[in-house]
Amino acid sequence: MFEQLSGSFGKYLGFKITDEVTGEDVHQIGQMMAETIAKSGKIRVLIEIVGFRHMEPEALLEKVKFAREHAADIERMAVLSDRVWIKSWVKVGGLLALVTHTEVEHFERAEIEAAWEWLAR
Repeated sequence: MFEQLSGSFGKYLGFKITDEVTGEDVHQIGQMMAETIAKSGKIRVLIEIVGFRHMEPEALLEKVKFAREHAADIERMAVLSDRVWIKSWVKVGGLLALVTHTEVEHFERAEIEAAWEWLAR
């Protein structure tokens, strides 16, 4: 399951995702991001992760498909989570930013305002 965050506007998109994220959810998020890319060019994304433990195989495939097509269109990504393994994942993902040119930063969930501010810099 996902919801679009109220701070989304223009090239800034925010989403909250939970354990129940499906392939269809990831597809819908990808469509929203692709539409924004078409309108605004490069985008900046905030992902708030709540209680996330795993991802359905279909959701993972949708994510990989989107990343293959649009990774260069995402300038910055802020990831909010209170899970240690996600923070570590973001650090590893930050190494991948060398290839995609996407800046990635982790924030605790309580730091949502700081995350939006970082995206805007």
